[in-house]
Formats: sequence, C-alpha cells, structure tokens
Amino acid sequence: MKKYLIIGNSAAGVNAAVAIRTNDKTGDVKIISCEEFNSYGRPLISYYLNGKVKSENIYCHDEDFYRSMNLEVLLNTKAEKVDTIKKEVLVGLGERISRISYDKLLIATGSSPFIPYIKNLDFNLQKNVFTFLTYKDSVKLKEKITKNSRVVIAGAGLIGLKAAEGLFGQVASITVVDLDNRVMASVLDKSEADIIQAHIEQKFISFKLQTSICEVQGENNVSRVILSNGETLNCDILVVAVGVRPNVVLAKEAGIKTSKGMFVDEYMQTSVKDIYAAGDCVESLDLLTGESKVFALWPNASNQGGIAGLNMTGIKTRTPKTFAMNSISFFGLQLTSAGIINNSRSIDTFVDSTKNKLRKLNVLNDNLIGFVLINDNQRAGIYTSLINDKVGLSTLAYDITSKDIGFNVYSKQERTKKIWDYKGGY
Repeated sequence: MKKYLIIGNSAAGVNAAVAIRTNDKTGDVKIISCEEFNSYGRPLISYYLNGKVKSENIYCHDEDFYRSMNLEVLLNTKAEKVDTIKKEVLVGLGERISRISYDKLLIATGSSPFIPYIKNLDFNLQKNVFTFLTYKDSVKLKEKITKNSRVVIAGAGLIGLKAAEGLFGQVASITVVDLDNRVMASVLDKSEADIIQAHIEQKFISFKLQTSICEVQGENNVSRVILSNGETLNCDILVVAVGVRPNVVLAKEAGIKTSKGMFVDEYMQTSVKDIYAAGDCVESLDLLTGESKVFALWPNASNQGGIAGLNMTGIKTRTPKTFAMNSISFFGLQLTSAGIINNSRSIDTFVDSTKNKLRKLNVLNDNLIGFVLINDNQRAGIYTSLINDKVGLSTLAYDITSKDIGFNVYSKQERTKKIWDYKGGY
C-alpha cells in the first residue's frame, strides 16, 4: 500500500488528495495542517468578518467529506522537518513530536503575511495588531473590534481592501495607508485604480497614499501610528496587509531548489525525487512572458494540486502554463483583470464614468495579452480564451472591441475545432 503525505489542507492540498483517492482507492492518504480548521474558502474571510457568511458556511469540506474519502487529517500539526533520505516528515502534534513516513510527498504550505519593519511594532505584545490572511485572523479581528474602533490598514492591495470591506459598518473609521500612488498597484494602472478608490471612498473609507507607517506608539496596544510623511493617526486597531511571502523554509532546509517559491517541473515534481509541490508556495511559468513567477491565486492552486495528485499516483499529467488573473468585487463594484496590464499597447479603452464602467484591452504583435474590466465582465471568458490560445487578432471574424463580441468572434473553422476539442461533460 502506497503512502501519500500532504502538507497543507487548503485548495492545493485537498484537490491533490481527491485526485489521489480517485485513482488509488487503497493507498494511505494523510493531510497535515498547522491550522485548527478543516478546509475553508479563504476568499470568504472578509464576508465572515462583515456577517454576510456564517461560520458554518465558510468551510469547503466537513468531516464527512474526509471520512467518505478515507483521508486522515491531522489539524494543529506543524511539519518541522523533511528527511528526504528516510522519506519521513518530523511533525509536532500538540506537545508530541512524531515522524510520518511517505512514498510520495506533496508540499502545499501556501504563503504567510509579509511584515515590514515598523518601529515599536510587536505582534506578540500588542493585542490590537492583526494580519488578514486566514480564517483565524478574521475571527480574532471580529472579536476585537467595536463601533468606536478607529482602524488603520497598512496596504491598499487586494488583502487590505478586502479587510476594509469586511470592517465597513462595524467600526468608527477606516484609513488605508500605502506607499504607492494608487490602490491595487500590482494589478492596475492609475486610471483603473482611481475608479476603484473613488468607489470605496463613497463608503467613507479614507486613503493615505505615497506614504507608509514607519512607527507605532503604545506598549500593550497600538494607540497611534506615525506615517513617513510626518502625519499621526489615532489607532485602536491596526491591520498589516502589505503582501504575502511563499512558505518555502521547510522545503529549502530539505534541499529542495527554491527562489521566491519552490521550483517544479511540468509534472509538479520538485528537484527532489518523490516530492511534489503546489499552490502559493510554487513558482510557475508565465504563459505570456516565459518567466518563473508565484501566482497566489485560488484557481491556480486548485488546478496544480489536482495535477500533482495525479502524478503522485503515476498518471503522467502535464501542468499547463498560466498567467495572472483576478476577479474580485469591492462593495458591489466588479473588477476582472488578466494577463499583462502594462508594457503593451492599449487598442481599446472604454470608460463610462456615470456607471463606473471601464474596459481596457492590451495587445502586442497582433495578440491580446491583457485586459481590465470594471463592471463590464460579460466578455471576460472570451478575452481570457483569446489570451490563452494566443489567437492572432487579424484572424478573427470581427473586431474584438465590438460590444456584441461572443464565441462567434472566432472563425468558423476555429469554432468547430473548439467544439470538437472540448473535454468537458454533462
């Protein structure tokens, strides 16, 4: 009986376990998780915070799922060391330390919040300082806030803005601080970011951009934050949401080749035989640039986990190259983006300021390589397909800037080919 061991109980880890069990009914499958909860939807933690999602609805899988799949899950268990010679993982379970052997190992350790240096900041001492990446973060934050709380959020990226949305209506004030000159700077140009910011500001959420928190005041609780521009903000709750870093220490110490994330081949295997990796801790090849990047995306982690699981059971399956994609909403404003947003030629930028609508299409050498859609996402699937297939725009049946774009944008020959190549089912 083959022994499968998975470190990580989120999207990548669970999908790997399902793929393994689907193809190996008798193998021993163990999942290690340092968290205390069963698998849950990380994108839902802001909705739990604002009360739109109840605690029982945040879980992706309950105990019956693991039982029916014959998966053994060890919660509150940290993987301390991987012994690649003995093919064992040293784990901590409460006060006990034990070893778990494996034939095939998947490392799906995800990422952790990046904490920048801020003078006097001490997460261990100050009780009103939080990160916002896990369900536990959301639970702790929800327990601490009051109607009188003055909240400061460090970071105007996806995590920081979702934290602001989750806190809205439950606290006295929210101020978001970011060193860049716009929100979502890693995803959006200034023109698109301004639409998002203006929409969020309607909820009386304030922004302090082109500055950062350089110091906090208060011993057991942060009472003030000092900004690099000299401004001081009173603070009852501080949320640090400036980004994440892949969890690769365990892999690096085991001799696995890493950079920002773990390097894997097209079968999701690391540089060490019989050890695979998937999810936010992995570097993937960008379809558009050919560069090795970390794509911290839920769908990407799910797909990689499933493919890793197949390969762990001996079913050779290649991982397709991917590219950056985001689909998110802020207070009802829908943002969808994909591919390369900068360093390209915009062939079409449509803005309807009265409805907060924007469509931006970027092209390079006759190929669509990126787009941004705000409150105009009906054609996102077609645009994504054009990028993924690297379709020459000059071969299309008509101009993709047309408002009635649909599947018939492809030539009749291409439409027929796509229909017959479709691998789905009913």
